[in-house]
Amino acid sequence: GPVGLTAAIALAQHGIASVLLDRKNTVNDGSRAICVSRYSFDTLHQLGAVAPFLAKGLGWTKGRCYYRDQLIYQLEMPHSEQERFLPMYNIQQQFIEQYLIDKAGEYPRLIDLRWQSDLREVQQNADGVILEIGTPEGMYTLRGKYLLAADGARSTIRELLGLRLRGDNLPGNYVIADVRMQHDFPTERRSFFESSGNPDATVLVHRQPDNIWRVDWQIMPQDNPEEAVREANVRERVQAILGMIGHEGEWELEWWSIYTANTLCLDDYRQGRVVFIGDSAHIVPIFGVRGLNNGIADAVNAAWKLAYVLKGRAADSLLDSYSPERRGATLDVFRNAGKSSR
Repeated sequence: GPVGLTAAIALAQHGIASVLLDRKNTVNDGSRAICVSRYSFDTLHQLGAVAPFLAKGLGWTKGRCYYRDQLIYQLEMPHSEQERFLPMYNIQQQFIEQYLIDKAGEYPRLIDLRWQSDLREVQQNADGVILEIGTPEGMYTLRGKYLLAADGARSTIRELLGLRLRGDNLPGNYVIADVRMQHDFPTERRSFFESSGNPDATVLVHRQPDNIWRVDWQIMPQDNPEEAVREANVRERVQAILGMIGHEGEWELEWWSIYTANTLCLDDYRQGRVVFIGDSAHIVPIFGVRGLNNGIADAVNAAWKLAYVLKGRAADSLLDSYSPERRGATLDVFRNAGKSSR
């Protein structure tokens, strides 16, 4: 995923070789994480990877809030001519991953990207880590100095080490759908409360590249989540929401999923020679768009510290600063995004 790729590229910039494992054989489907912040674009710029993101991404500064279909508030994020990038860009996760894969390909001697590689076992000792990897051709053993765990919210590494995320499961389930349509509303975040498109709850609408629109809607506590993601029900809700925003033309349903809003994290992001980055370390609410952006910040923080340790420029104890810094950032996100969720 994007967090592991960012870490590998950041390590390569420091001349550190890494093996990057992915159990899939392609990039993720669906738009998934779509909002990339100015600060993440600064990081991509520093990694020499920002050009395709700028060419594809849709930048925005504004948001509108509606109550019962009436505009009640307009947000404008701070921005000045002195800034290199806009506050936020919308770009689908499959593009994010592909552009980072392309950048990783510029380091053939330093980044070994291995698809269809499923981690089965993790051991660590004073000298490094020992991994058992399953592939379509069979099992093999992989040894390294450190392991960056970037394997997401359902982290296998976390499970193998017997670790659990702690925190709060916030109430509410949300269906997200990618819709392809021609619609002329500008690129900005629109949120609707008690609207005609979803009378009892919330709706979010985001424009993305290539005429793809992300539509999120909250389902009520009494609603069955399995029923909510049945295709017929998804189509019915999307049609109601599109009618609410005034779209009367054709549209196509491309992808959909369901999520909950949680504030969960590990007690310590470093476990010996294993360092957790991204969703394997923390799950933050989608409100505030800090999931992927926090993961990118985790990746570069861990990467430069690992590089200094591996090059002998710092003691291994430098890695102890990673968890309080990045876990502290997570807790700050919990305070803000959790408030937005409530």
